[in-house]
Order: sequence, then C-alpha cells, then structure tokens
Amino acid sequence: MANLYRFHDWVEINVSASVGKNAVNNKDDVIVVQAMLKYALEWRTYFGSAPFPRPTGAVDSATLALIRKYQQYLRRTRGSKISVDGRIDPAKDRAAFGKKGQWTIQMLNGDVAEGWLVWDRPGDNPIHSLYMEYPEIRNAIGDNIPVGKLGLSLEPSNRPVGTLNLGLE
Repeated sequence: MANLYRFHDWVEINVSASVGKNAVNNKDDVIVVQAMLKYALEWRTYFGSAPFPRPTGAVDSATLALIRKYQQYLRRTRGSKISVDGRIDPAKDRAAFGKKGQWTIQMLNGDVAEGWLVWDRPGDNPIHSLYMEYPEIRNAIGDNIPVGKLGLSLEPSNRPVGTLNLGLE
C-alpha cells in the first residue's frame, strides 16, 4: 500500500514497492503513480500526445513509457540526477544512490504540487486535490490526508513589486 510520509516538513506520497519495468507493481502503488503522472504532467507540452492512462492499477505499455519519458524529462529539462530506468522506487532516504541521486517519486510529488499551484486546482493542498480528482487513490493510500491551507496571502505594500519569473511549458 502506498503511504504518506514527511520529508523536510512536507507531507508527500511514497510507494511501498517499485512501480514500472522489472518492478513489484503492487496495484495500489501503480494506481497512485498513474494518478500522479496524469495530474502532474498531462498539461505539459513536453509530453505532447502521450497517452495518460486512467489510474487502474494495471501496468500497461503506456504507463511504462510514461515513467521512462518522465525520467528523461527530469534529466533533460532540470538536469536532475534521476536514473532513467523506467521504474519508480520508494524513497528511502534523503537522496538516492548516495548523495548525488534523486528519487523519481519525490520529483513527481514536486510536480504534483506545481500543477496544483499553477492551475489553481481545488483542494486544501496538492494531495487533497489529487484525492478529489482521482478518488481511486483513496483505497491505495487511505483517508489520512493532510488538510489545511498553506496560508499564503499578499499584503499591500508601497515597495515596488517584482516578478517570480515563472513560466509555463
């Protein structure tokens, strides 16, 4: 069963076992990965017309191709030290492969959060929003989701305001 864990004071989704090529592919973990990929990446132009399967828990060729393409995307566009092996392993420590590597599941959590913020999706936080959009993950993770808002707001200021320099792909 996939689970929620705290990483640097932020609650993230983690898989209990590997998902993808030559992996364990527990149904609940696969459902969560499929939902996260669809939620976080479907709107990105990099993925073009790639099929995004509905979260069913069945590992099909579209899911395998999407995991690999996501890892390639992380390497090419972000310079990430992700292993392009076509599988998503559980995050077990702060970094994969010693101090240099990164866990695909953690990067995917970040992209889910970005999708929630950029597209102003409903929900108190990214995980809550993911639950709302894909109720099938409730059985995979459980109902113990973090609730509450980030509490971000803008205050009036006489100082000049700059930009965040954020762009959409």
